[in-house]
Amino acid sequence: AQSFPLCAKSLFRTVKDKHHLKYHGRQQLQLFLKGIGLSLEDAMLFWKTEFCKSMPAEKFEKEHTYAIRHAYGKEGKRVDYTPHTCMKCISANPGPGEHHGCPYKTFGKEALSAALGGLKISARQVSDIVEKASGHHYQLACGMTFE
Repeated sequence: AQSFPLCAKSLFRTVKDKHHLKYHGRQQLQLFLKGIGLSLEDAMLFWKTEFCKSMPAEKFEKEHTYAIRHAYGKEGKRVDYTPHTCMKCISANPGPGEHHGCPYKTFGKEALSAALGGLKISARQVSDIVEKASGHHYQLACGMTFE
């Protein structure tokens, strides 16, 4: 997760901390993980391992395995879904308890600074990135974290 973009890192951290994500967050992270090459079997193991820390395995099987298999094109219309684009993440408006979308847009200055502070970038870079995000230049701010 060290090299993940902040949107995926934030979702991944939420799953690890809370052992759950609401639908849109699960969808965004599932497709990201698929896009970076995580196999369906490994995805199923990851989600089951995390979610079963807060729910019985039977509930996980009943409520979540279909959606994971669907994301991989193995259920439903059998569409080979791709990861969300930056614009799709930026256009999301997560509600209370939701964690999907673009953190450069959805996080406040303090939360964004704190999230960026956990990366291996300088305090000056953090300040510049937060300033860029404050100007609604979310993709540029994200790109700056990888410079």
